[in-house]
Amino acid sequence: MRVLLAETNWNAMTAAAGLTEAGMLVTRVDDGRELMDFADFGEQSAVVLDLDMPDINALKLIAQLRRKDALMPIYALTEDASWETRKKAYDMGADDVIFGPVQPAMLAAKIKAAVRRTGGYASRELRVGTLVLNTETISAAVGAKTLQLTRKEYEILEMLMLHRERLVTREALMNHLYAWDDEPDARIINVYLSRIRQQIETCGGDPELVETVWGLGYRIAAEQTARQAA
Repeated sequence: MRVLLAETNWNAMTAAAGLTEAGMLVTRVDDGRELMDFADFGEQSAVVLDLDMPDINALKLIAQLRRKDALMPIYALTEDASWETRKKAYDMGADDVIFGPVQPAMLAAKIKAAVRRTGGYASRELRVGTLVLNTETISAAVGAKTLQLTRKEYEILEMLMLHRERLVTREALMNHLYAWDDEPDARIINVYLSRIRQQIETCGGDPELVETVWGLGYRIAAEQTARQAA
């Protein structure tokens, strides 16, 4: 999962470091305008920002983010103890407003749970057919056999499973993996997908679960659908 986070103060910087330690990809930006730019063109699973923004009204920014995406989990940090301030953030569309020094492990757990629910999953395990992905251990398995995946291969598989039955473009995968930071040739996605299919097959699963829709993108298909397509 990738989190878009504005590092506008020490509390937000602590959150960024903690989310990274919790195994999440973090896109760090310096202010509200840069956050909105990345929100427009990036591929993030959730957004974290502090209500004390140096360059823009954070409440209006939350409203903009919510208009852009009705389901994106948005988390606001604040040192303001007043309920009125927090209520306004909720009214603008924040999913949660966290008061006081951030506890990164708790924030990471909240984000992961929200992203899973947005994808239609009720627990930390994402299941499609015999394939099971555990968002806490950052691992995937078919039955009792664990897939030997690199971190980027895991991220691709997680993104596809969170978007099950929906197309994910090559551009979206690249933005999620690299966030425009030292991007390799986009054909690297073919290499990653080939390895993922190979690992699924090695572990006794159906490699066609990961489907290529030529010219459009990729998706995780139900096993029965995949076999019919084959």
